[in-house]
Amino acid sequence: MADQEFYRQTAQQTLSDLKSSKSGLDESEAAKRLKANGKNELVAGQQRSLVKIFLLQFKDVLVILLLAAALMSFIIGSYRDGTVMLAIAIINSVIGFMQEFKAEKIMDSLNKLVNSPSKVIRSGQVSEIPQQNLVVGDLVSLEEGDKVPADLRIIESFNLRTNDVSLTGESMPQEKQSNQIKEEKPLADRDNMAYLGTTVASGSAKGVVVRTGMETEMGKIAALTQEEDKSKSPLQSELQSVANRIAVFAVVVALLLFGVSIYQGYGINFALIYALGIAVAVVPQALPMQVTVALSQGVDRLAKKNAVVKKLSSAETLGSTNVICTDKTGTLTKNEMTVKKVYFDGSEYDVTGLGYQPEGEILNSDQEALTEEEIAEMEIIFDAATMASNAEIHKPDDEHPGWYAIGDPTEAALITLSTKLGTRSPTEDQDNPELHEFSFDSDRKRMSSVREFEDGNYLKMKGALGSVLSVTKHILKDGKIVEFTAEDRKELEELNQKYSRQAMRVLAIAYRKLEADETDYVLEDIEKDVVFLGLVAMIDPPKEGVKEAIAQSHNAKIDTYIMTGDHAITAQAVGKEIKLDESGQDVPVFTSQDLAAMSETELRELMEANQSLIFSRVSPEDKLRIVKNLKDQQKIVAVTGDGVNDAPALKSAHIGVAMGQMGTDVSKEASELILLDDSYPTLVYAIKEGRTIYNNLKKTVIASLTTNGAELTIVLLGLLAAALFGLPIPILAIQILSIDLLAEILPLTALTFDPASERLMESPPRSQSDHIVNKRSFSEVAFLAILMGSLAFTNFYLFINDQTQLVEAGSQLYSRATTISFLTIAFSQWVNIMSRRYELTSIFNSNFFSNQKMIYSILISIAMVLLIIYTPVNSLLGFAAVTGADWLRVVAGGAIFLLGHEVIKFFKRKNN
Repeated sequence: MADQEFYRQTAQQTLSDLKSSKSGLDESEAAKRLKANGKNELVAGQQRSLVKIFLLQFKDVLVILLLAAALMSFIIGSYRDGTVMLAIAIINSVIGFMQEFKAEKIMDSLNKLVNSPSKVIRSGQVSEIPQQNLVVGDLVSLEEGDKVPADLRIIESFNLRTNDVSLTGESMPQEKQSNQIKEEKPLADRDNMAYLGTTVASGSAKGVVVRTGMETEMGKIAALTQEEDKSKSPLQSELQSVANRIAVFAVVVALLLFGVSIYQGYGINFALIYALGIAVAVVPQALPMQVTVALSQGVDRLAKKNAVVKKLSSAETLGSTNVICTDKTGTLTKNEMTVKKVYFDGSEYDVTGLGYQPEGEILNSDQEALTEEEIAEMEIIFDAATMASNAEIHKPDDEHPGWYAIGDPTEAALITLSTKLGTRSPTEDQDNPELHEFSFDSDRKRMSSVREFEDGNYLKMKGALGSVLSVTKHILKDGKIVEFTAEDRKELEELNQKYSRQAMRVLAIAYRKLEADETDYVLEDIEKDVVFLGLVAMIDPPKEGVKEAIAQSHNAKIDTYIMTGDHAITAQAVGKEIKLDESGQDVPVFTSQDLAAMSETELRELMEANQSLIFSRVSPEDKLRIVKNLKDQQKIVAVTGDGVNDAPALKSAHIGVAMGQMGTDVSKEASELILLDDSYPTLVYAIKEGRTIYNNLKKTVIASLTTNGAELTIVLLGLLAAALFGLPIPILAIQILSIDLLAEILPLTALTFDPASERLMESPPRSQSDHIVNKRSFSEVAFLAILMGSLAFTNFYLFINDQTQLVEAGSQLYSRATTISFLTIAFSQWVNIMSRRYELTSIFNSNFFSNQKMIYSILISIAMVLLIIYTPVNSLLGFAAVTGADWLRVVAGGAIFLLGHEVIKFFKRKNN
């Protein structure tokens, strides 16, 4: 039976359908149902083993290429190089395993959130049983502070209000009743239902269990979080694209070289070894490690800015984000009610300060802070408000990073107001003890407290304006109590509408001095003829810096949608406050019912036509649908949230962003990024960092491919020269590997440390169709690679041509010649890496030394190169010491290569 039918039934119909009664089930029937339907608990789906998670790290094409290259090295006898490459592959896989593996804690967090003993009525007797043993049809008793142990249809309610924020996103406690609801309602508006995982804010009730375990609304969320999402991050897709092309190219080159070598009569053994060696050289062995280093450094920088990334690839994915779907309560707003306006004695006042921290001032119409004497004149309204409240506010402690409230958030806002203004005495309850309380209920919509004073007893009251006005007889004006008039009512109702349009919750404050003989405290006799004091308007305010962060997002061409369980008016007011629309206008709002009426195509067209939207009163399923629709549009989606209701969307998104302070454990486990400071601006910073990571990786990949192309060029030219002129091979396979592992690995890694461009957040996110290796970049790489390889071959050829004796393979002169080839490529690559730092700017600029790691890495690489050339180990790698004249050839080759780079940049600037 659908939950919808239960809330649309009468309480008696529900009991009848579930074969239960107001006396509850008997023990034998409960035992049968428990055996038949299972325990009331959330069950995890199938989990991957640790071995499987580790082995999956090796399915990456670049890692496969690295393993293949290692195997080829072992085949041709280069055991050291094979060992190095094998080690790199294993290290990368271990890092990936450590980053991606996490125990399936989402379900554990959910069970921790909902687990509690339950007070159940069976055979008319109340007893406490483990929550897991509840069954459908059980009658449950609820009191203030209890966790709701299952999905319940309320059958009796006594001023019941529940905190549903973790499930629905509704920021205020929800009033609950037992009446039948005839029309269809979204989850957040089913006021005769209480749901697993929510808590009782006030009052008491009885309810019959209609759903348990995975069938509950919380269980549905748990099931949604376990849906497997196979979508890859932009970085994963990009690297796979690059790796696939390299793999195909390496195979083609190997086959081509093998065929040419056989044709030239080099023999099968030489042809096989040489073809495999050059294929190894084509593979950028250090690229996976450089990617890992770049991501790790980005993660480290983010951590220092209070953004904890749980998965390495997520750091770069952030930079590709073009849509942010954000929760409102606790993400954009503080989830702490704050008094912003006070109306007293015909005047309006503004109140400064945010949240429950008692710091701020009250300002008059000229925005001047009131004096202590002026505040004292208003103390009557502040005292009445706090004396009719039961909430408390507390200083930060080990479990709470900031001031926090216990009790109703609206009452906590009133307590905060009086505390920050100094009108609330710490001994208020002792000085003016409460004699009787008339609790808030949904019919009266007010609360009042009888307090004892030296001159008699007083009734202090707060509530909805209409409710308080219905028992008002007088009003305070100019310090005097006068008759309440129709004009007064009209003025107050207009003011109430004004505040309500600004999404403020308005409370009316009143009081009455009781007569000496009014001691029976009968509701109708006490709550009457009150003196109206004024209005207090409060709101859950936007967090600091949110407006500026939204503006940055707009500037970076990132769409921003609000997905909230709160009311449309409240959400729209917050959207206007933070300028969700750049012009400051209202952003279109669509409810869960509006979404249900839309097809996927209509929803897609709506989102494509609007940079900003608000979806209100949405369920977890609605949020998940929005995210999946955006992903179908090939958008990279970041979702923020802090509640259990956000978990499915957080997990489905490319980047799930949880709040570290106010977020539930469930939301944190479902996310890839945790904001330790709960700051939306931190998310925008993280997106900037992600863009920086990608840009640096792009530089690294292009620079790496350039040198691989140069190595291939010199090999092909060498084969051609060997065929036509009988020249020896210009560079050995081991020397090519030495370029990759000794000369460029450190500088390429240092390239990933480049600082961000100042205009990085002024451009739109990169298109998913814009690959690192595209037509433009490939043509540039091809030109520079051919230039670099040709310069190396030219230096090799000129050296041999200058010799008076025949240069044979294996001779000292031949070793000098191949060393010159090696040095020309290495020197040109250092120039290439330095020049790659700037897309359009010349290498000669004021920021030349801004990346100190780059300078040091090149100096270290030079030292290592000199070490292998001028020490006895040189013969092991086919090197020989070179002369000053040889170095002139190398430097000249590097200078010509630099000139080629500068010419390309000149034309790029001209066409940009």
